[in-house]
Amino acid sequence: MNLFFLLALLSLTAFVSLYDLHHARIPNWATIPLLILGLIANSPHPLGIYIILLSFWIAWKLGWMGAGDAKLWMGLIVSLPAAYQMLWAIPLVFFATAALQLLWRKVRGKTLAGVRSPGAWRTPVYMLVILVQELHYAY
Repeated sequence: MNLFFLLALLSLTAFVSLYDLHHARIPNWATIPLLILGLIANSPHPLGIYIILLSFWIAWKLGWMGAGDAKLWMGLIVSLPAAYQMLWAIPLVFFATAALQLLWRKVRGKTLAGVRSPGAWRTPVYMLVILVQELHYAY
């Protein structure tokens, strides 16, 4: 995989995460092109990718995550070629960052449940896992 491409995706996700933290929304101009280009450039995807996409869509529809977060994750997943998507990393990142978020709330004396918070900050963590894995195999 092209290291420049991975760094560009990492930069995009970092920017979108900061935007989400500041404005509490993720703009469509950052997610829709990523989703469309990823679907075009890397199609056909394995069936597992479409199941993951469906699960993010369902999570959005059930209110478990925001629409922008779901679109960002879906765009990110389809933008990576199938060999680099490392589907095992998605639940790992979600559980690890959720634990960090709960710990942060507990330390600050905030309520642990029933709070909506930005979720785009998880995508740069995922991209770092992908980048580290790529660098590990490259060298």
